Amino acid sequence: MKELHNELHRHYALLLGVKSPWEVNGVNLDMAGRRVEISLEWGPGHGVACSQCGRECTIADHAPERTWRHLDTMQFETLIRARVPRSRCPEHGVKTIAVPWAEPGSRFTLLFERFALDVILAARSLTQAGDLLGLDWDAVQRIMDRAVERGIQRREIENVRHVGMDEKSFGRGHHYETVLTDLDHRRVLEVVEHREQKSAEKALCSLPAEQRAQLEVVALDMWPAFMNATNTQAPNADLVHDRFHVMKHLNEAVDKVRKQEHAELSKESLDWLTGQKYLFLKSPSTWKKDEKACFKELRSKDLKVTKAWSVRESFQHFWSFDTRVGARSFFDRWRRSALATNLAPIKKVAAMFLDHLTGLLSYAVHKVSNAVTEGFNSKIQMIKSAARGFRSFENYRIAILFHCGKLDLYPQ
Repeated sequence: MKELHNELHRHYALLLGVKSPWEVNGVNLDMAGRRVEISLEWGPGHGVACSQCGRECTIADHAPERTWRHLDTMQFETLIRARVPRSRCPEHGVKTIAVPWAEPGSRFTLLFERFALDVILAARSLTQAGDLLGLDWDAVQRIMDRAVERGIQRREIENVRHVGMDEKSFGRGHHYETVLTDLDHRRVLEVVEHREQKSAEKALCSLPAEQRAQLEVVALDMWPAFMNATNTQAPNADLVHDRFHVMKHLNEAVDKVRKQEHAELSKESLDWLTGQKYLFLKSPSTWKKDEKACFKELRSKDLKVTKAWSVRESFQHFWSFDTRVGARSFFDRWRRSALATNLAPIKKVAAMFLDHLTGLLSYAVHKVSNAVTEGFNSKIQMIKSAARGFRSFENYRIAILFHCGKLDLYPQ
């Protein structure tokens, strides 16, 4: 019987990868509870190493028994129990030694955490992952927290040269967060609550000072808080105003002209612009045959909105220049034509562009945009929808970095 027990202990030691001086000293099989409990002990006569400096020390005592969840054995929940020795280090005092099957502070073995991360990545939500793993929501969240923490510690950021900064909504109302992305490696670097200057600075400061000094470009919209934060924390980087947001301002100006003119025409019982909102917002390259015919007819009526549309379309050439000089020359000509329309929304946008001309002209040199950052919008929205809301902003941040940060999440 004793030999059978010894063989069973050796069997589980092999399965767990436990090596001397750790030994399996007990296996308890609970058939009713469908659980296997494996007890480990530190073999007698062995010294220990300080968990901080690695120095060989004597054993001070043993910590209270702890339990770790391990991979299931034949669909039986498997737990490891052990009292871990504590070293008496001359330099660091009494410290609990590191165990080979789990990271410090974790309630799960390395193998279980790795499996759990695969399940979380494949599941629709933390609730579903918890159901599959047999864990409650908080336990799954802690596994995600630990994965993101180790991923951030490991990630390489020495080659980050072009970053993007944008806002995303969080929760209801005007509640936003600042998202910093690595444009070259297509990953989210940091997520910070709110979109104030201090929030943007905090996001940039997720990169060490020496790395911020090497940034060449920060792509962003014309939000003053983001611009001021960049000038403060990354003064060597060129500001490049994002092409998508620039054209968005022109689209909004064209739509304002359309609304105003539609109201004027309606007073005269003219329905020329009824139902034509998206005709002027869509790219002409996507127009269908009937839309092309409709636009041709509207243009023949010499409407204000077609003039505004022409100003917007002509600005598309701005993005083709490769030098600041060429781009500036084009901009001056475009601005004169925009002002000549005498349309208030168009003139307002032209004045805004003039105020932010340096960031606009930088596009000619760097040819970068925030398209990568914008591309994360749909993925972040899917994360929000799957979670059906978040208990805290920090949980929201962890979820975005977990799924969009390209981090090395797995324990070694």
